Amino acid sequence: MKNFSTETYVVDDNFQDTITWLLQHQDCFDELRFDVLTQELTVIHAAGTDIIRAGQFLNARYGILVTSL
Repeated sequence: MKNFSTETYVVDDNFQDTITWLLQHQDCFDELRFDVLTQELTVIHAAGTDIIRAGQFLNARYGILVTSL
């Protein structure tokens, strides 16, 4: 079972889990978008806009969302 309250998360193929983790850390981003047609998850945060993909490392420490490439 995944712990969605941790400050770090590795994105897998299950977007539902990733969205659940992001919703636990809503203070770290401004907007969350999911495009049903392209199956693309986009997060807008203080450092810009990121498309979230499987394999990425997400970090919610320090009150900002940091993503790996």
